[in-house]
Amino acid sequence: MAYRRILARPHVFALCATSVLARLPVGMGAVALVIFVHDHTGSFAAAGAVAGAFTIGLGATSPLLGRLVDRRGPRPVLIPAALLTALGFALTVVLAEADAGTPALVAAAALAGGATPPVGGLLRQLWPSLVEQEDLVAGYVIDSLLIEVFFVAGPLLTGVLAATAGSAAPLIAAAGCGVLGTLWFASIPTVGGQEPAPPEHHTRAGALASPAIRLLVVTGIPIGVTFGVLDVVFPAFGAEHGDSALGGPFVAAAALGSAAGALLYGAQAHRFRTPAQGSIALAVYQPLACLPMLLADSTLAMLALAALAGTYIAPASNLRNQIAQAAMPPGTGTEAFTWLALSLTVGASGGSALAGPLVESGGWRAGVVLAAGLPALWLPLILLRRELLHRAVAASAGR
Repeated sequence: MAYRRILARPHVFALCATSVLARLPVGMGAVALVIFVHDHTGSFAAAGAVAGAFTIGLGATSPLLGRLVDRRGPRPVLIPAALLTALGFALTVVLAEADAGTPALVAAAALAGGATPPVGGLLRQLWPSLVEQEDLVAGYVIDSLLIEVFFVAGPLLTGVLAATAGSAAPLIAAAGCGVLGTLWFASIPTVGGQEPAPPEHHTRAGALASPAIRLLVVTGIPIGVTFGVLDVVFPAFGAEHGDSALGGPFVAAAALGSAAGALLYGAQAHRFRTPAQGSIALAVYQPLACLPMLLADSTLAMLALAALAGTYIAPASNLRNQIAQAAMPPGTGTEAFTWLALSLTVGASGGSALAGPLVESGGWRAGVVLAAGLPALWLPLILLRRELLHRAVAASAGR
């Protein structure tokens, strides 16, 4: 089986395991900050501002850190960044205990988010050197599954620690996991052996010099929009059916659907003649997968339909990774993948912001319509510019 063969290759399993540990702060950070700050201030407004600062910091600096990794090598960037992230979490705890006020907590959380090392972008860049060409699609499937692992495990670990060891425990755990995982990840020879890009590849535009990468960034926004909207829809549906905390299991169901979608895509990737064609097909499928949630009339029905809605996420990310690998300018791999991740974050943040007042006034079904409708508005752009993606993949195949 391809997945077993890939994980048995030198360093692959260690890279996968350590990358999940290193990225747990991403999965834990926002939730842990909300729990901790609300516990200390009693204010959800303050908690939201602090968690928002973490998320904004995470998105705003990731391409810059990715470019630094490309130009200076992984270790000189990843290790100091992980230490700064841990410092940001620790400062949040210390400042809150000292009643320092919301602005100070916002600054500390922004440091934690802004310094987060781009481990995910680097791992995606490494896959072509870790596996044979015929196993690259399966390698990206594994990468998609790793993302679901830390996004599911992070909130679960946060909840358990907060309930059993106090609201500060998840932040301390996130700091420790991030440092330990990053140090371990950076110590693996495949990472340490990465050479910086030569000076002739240093350009001001970096990864965005490629028109195909720019298109992938723009078209990544609607992918993020849907699960940003659903982050609001699921608790609203839960509140209507007994408890807003039901939103958590619905999010987990969507994540499991994403994992199932990744495995199904891995088995059927040959049905798409090119990654570009697959991306277009999934852009059409995405809103269609969301609309059945309008029919949900019970918790069990929503669990099933949330899983269906999530099936587009990992395959879409997988195909985007394949196109980016073909389209990125030389020496910009880590930066290119961090731009792709940033576009998802921007979309998710915007989707949540738009969904809040809409769901408040129109109910959760209005949110479902938004989750399907907004991505549909991007379809004309994707269809009009599809040849750009085809050319990028074809040019790479011809090299």
